[in-house]
Amino acid sequence: MKALCLLILFLFNLICASVSAQGYDDNFSKPIVTENGNFVYYELNPLKTKEGVLIFLDRNLGALSEDVSSSDSWGDLYQWGRATDGHEKRLSDTTAEISPTYEAVTHRFIIDEKKADDWISSPDDDLWNDERRTNNPCPCGYRLPTEQEWRAVLELGAEVKRTEEGTYYLNIADGKLKLPCAGLRNAYTGDFQYQGMRGYYWAGNSSAHGLSGCMDFNKAEITTNVTIYGFRAFGRSVRCMKNAEEKEETK
Repeated sequence: MKALCLLILFLFNLICASVSAQGYDDNFSKPIVTENGNFVYYELNPLKTKEGVLIFLDRNLGALSEDVSSSDSWGDLYQWGRATDGHEKRLSDTTAEISPTYEAVTHRFIIDEKKADDWISSPDDDLWNDERRTNNPCPCGYRLPTEQEWRAVLELGAEVKRTEEGTYYLNIADGKLKLPCAGLRNAYTGDFQYQGMRGYYWAGNSSAHGLSGCMDFNKAEITTNVTIYGFRAFGRSVRCMKNAEEKEETK
């Protein structure tokens, strides 16, 4: 039995290496424990969409709670394509030193003073988007939705709602998926904007050279277009998901 457990652990390690997950435990059981146990996630019920059956985690990366009425649900804000290296934390400091490679040489949030709209000197459209999902910030076995998958999820029905505390969130498929308005980190100043008022979520795919997919919403509208806030140097929320296996689809 011990030998079998070691074999299973070895196979899990191989799978995790293939998706290039950053800084997370090799744990596919529920709950999903990450970053040395600091954050715990659960899987939500599968959503059947035209892009397939999708299983989302119950909260944003770095969030302490799934309760959208609490700021504890906001979580971290990532620059597109960067690994979980500390820059995503809301208490992280800033630097104006642009990274020469996708392996950022700093744990700070990189300020884009020249408005090149990226945190890296040479735009890399494959980060988070290639077969290995380089710098994938999600737990092993999970990834970011594509922009097409975000669109398919919104087609299940989406409505921006207000909590009793006065903040807003996106209610999808009659509450099966809730996304808090966690705000945005400005690429040019490092300031935080629209916390509790607007949601800015990354997609995992590149939509054009130097630009990446995203999904935005506020109390007035929902968009899935690349906007000025879709430039990669901005800090946005990440909600991870995976495709359901065939046996899960038939449940």
